[in-house]
Amino acid sequence: MQRRQIAGIGIGKFVTVAIIAALALGAVIFYLFYTGRFGGGNKLKLTSPTHVGHDYSDIAADNNIVSDYLFGRTKKLNIEKGGDGVLAATTHTIAGRLVTQEAENSGVYELTDQALLLKCYVRSGDGANAIALKNEVTKRFRLSDGAYRTYVYSDASRSEELITVSASMAWLDALAEYYVSYGNDDDYKEICHLAGMLFDNDGRVVPEQLSIAKYAESLYVSLEDTSGFEEGMEGSLEQLYGTITGEADGAEATRDELEANIEGVLLSNINLRLIRDLENNGILAQGAYERALKAVKDGFAGAGYSFYAYATNGRMDSGDYIYTGQSTGAFDITQNIKTMRNLAEVGELDSASFAELKSLVMNDGRIFIEYVIMTGSYSGSEAFTAYSDAMMIAYYAGDKDLYDKLSNAIGKRVATKSTSPALYMIFREENERYVFYARENLSVRLATS
Repeated sequence: MQRRQIAGIGIGKFVTVAIIAALALGAVIFYLFYTGRFGGGNKLKLTSPTHVGHDYSDIAADNNIVSDYLFGRTKKLNIEKGGDGVLAATTHTIAGRLVTQEAENSGVYELTDQALLLKCYVRSGDGANAIALKNEVTKRFRLSDGAYRTYVYSDASRSEELITVSASMAWLDALAEYYVSYGNDDDYKEICHLAGMLFDNDGRVVPEQLSIAKYAESLYVSLEDTSGFEEGMEGSLEQLYGTITGEADGAEATRDELEANIEGVLLSNINLRLIRDLENNGILAQGAYERALKAVKDGFAGAGYSFYAYATNGRMDSGDYIYTGQSTGAFDITQNIKTMRNLAEVGELDSASFAELKSLVMNDGRIFIEYVIMTGSYSGSEAFTAYSDAMMIAYYAGDKDLYDKLSNAIGKRVATKSTSPALYMIFREENERYVFYARENLSVRLATS
């Protein structure tokens, strides 16, 4: 019987060659994965990104927040029209009623917004845009020493090298998530390098220059500041924060607010989930997570106040806390909720602080920017950027009622006019114009998908 041939080659030899070629191809693919040329060489094992699922996204949709549509419009307005085609502009203002009120973008690009956008791309499986965005951020935000500036501008003549831990920490978090799906060896090295700039050798978040408000005659900034007390003495909120007016040696005294600069660590910058992941992957020192967790939990005010400190005074684990931020004698609620989210992500949120948040939202229907100690009440404008963090806290707690109430508060500011170029996006009304913030829309996208 004559053996069959393919192009003059016996079938047996053909099969053998095919097997060898397949094995060689498999070896090449394995090598590319392993060395980081494709898909990440030094594999990171991270906490899986949170997806809220249909139950919660349906709650959001019932309140006008349709996550996919919101993201689609945000890409069109803040990136394609409001940005430069790759980066997300901080804001985009749609055309007003008057002919002179043309649509305009801010021309400002913030690193934190790009971090949120990168997460949105990664979680939606959009590798092409994720890679393009990562490369553009590296090109335009990264400084020669490996630090990242907080802002860049469309105006090439405008430049500054402001560096903040909050923006850099947000980018490190997003870059780690990006790396698992699309990263390579260079990205891994970048993660290690940036982590080395944000954390010290013991895995503590490095202090930075912070500006806080205080009364001119009040030197106490911390509930733990008892260095001048004798045994048996206790601190008080009056000693800590002063009062607007008071008696001093029998005369009326007025305390003026002033700004003080300190070295410290914002508690909201202590990203516990990220720190735990970096430690588990050998990028941060052993014990980094436990030190960070203790630093955050020890910052709980107590004494009838269910809020967390604004910052540490000095090193992350100094034990000295500052409870007021930009307003004297008031807890910063936006920063407090961000700290609460960090705790909720790792299952360590104090039940009293959660109850306080739920009581505020369920009773008032919105979140305010501060809680004034002297009056014992919430005050100020609406804390727009706190809602997405609060939604994630509700999700981690499994509290659909709270999630619904928060969605309702946001849903009242969703554009619903069918002819609007910003249909489905979340707006703020400023100076009789409708402004769309990238951070608010992108963070709500992540909290509803």
